Amino acid sequence: MQTWWLTTLGLVAGLCTSLSFVPQVLKAWREGDTEAISKRMYVASLIAYGLWIVHGLMITSVPIMLFNAVNVVLAGLILVLKLRGLKAAQGR
Repeated sequence: MQTWWLTTLGLVAGLCTSLSFVPQVLKAWREGDTEAISKRMYVASLIAYGLWIVHGLMITSVPIMLFNAVNVVLAGLILVLKLRGLKAAQGR
């Protein structure tokens, strides 16, 4: 397969994956309701995305590095919102 096709496929797949986080981020941000969000799942996801970034660096794959970095930011934001929600619930 030609390199441009593989890169394009990786970019489209990464875009779809990253965009799938956006509704969750917006909902958690706007409503502040993070009760149904699993803290452990997002911690595990952050670890996995970090490992994917290392893998992308090792094979010099821009789509893997780029979109997993975006996913770290989005998943990290969701986790921060979750932790804020837990802290606020404990303060009541």
